[in-house]
Amino acid sequence: MCSYIKQYFLLLKWQLLRLRMVIPLFAVIQIMIGIGFIVGLGFFVPDIDTPTALFFVTGAPTLISVMVGMVVVPQLIAEDKSAGSLTYIWSLPISRITYLFADLTVWFFSTLPGITLALIVGSWYYGFSLSISWMILPAMLLVSTTASCLGYTIAYFIKKPQNISLITQLLVFALFLFSPINYPLERLTNWLQSVHTILPLTYMADLVRSSLTAYEITSPAKALLIVSTWMLVSFVSVSVVLQRRK
Repeated sequence: MCSYIKQYFLLLKWQLLRLRMVIPLFAVIQIMIGIGFIVGLGFFVPDIDTPTALFFVTGAPTLISVMVGMVVVPQLIAEDKSAGSLTYIWSLPISRITYLFADLTVWFFSTLPGITLALIVGSWYYGFSLSISWMILPAMLLVSTTASCLGYTIAYFIKKPQNISLITQLLVFALFLFSPINYPLERLTNWLQSVHTILPLTYMADLVRSSLTAYEITSPAKALLIVSTWMLVSFVSVSVVLQRRK
């Protein structure tokens, strides 16, 4: 057990050193995108009311986490595949599951600056206050881990790096326009509503939003169960692939 803990902190340090030039730039870009997206909504909807603005702003943490986990993470893994970095990593005498935990930690904390500033600027710009509960940290941890595990699934189950890039570009389009993160599920067509009752995105947004406001989830247990199921299935799938890969 002590060996795995030691490996975890060493791998965490190694990841931070390896990405020391990427993470600060990445954090700045996240902040710009988060704040720009929230402020830009005012141009699309000039007469936006407070409840609508609140719904948009509290969707930003989920959107940022999902974009990082399902778009940025697979793209970086695709680059590592092309550069041969993954081959080097897997040649080391380390636990691959421990490496996965260290990587998840890095991506979770890298999203926090953008999420925090997006909420602060959004609440100030649209003139409302947040009611943050203690559930925000576990909710964000669950959402970030689920999104990243799904991103790993995309990256490790698709062999060609070019295909990973194409799929993540398609995901950007789908996440912004057809995922009920920043708007209610009821606005989608019936068949898309049915799809999103199975996918975790709506439930991820609900869990985060309910920890930031007085927004009530119809079925908190169902939301938690579905998101946790997606997280566990994707984590186990990636773990199996990592253990088998030479």
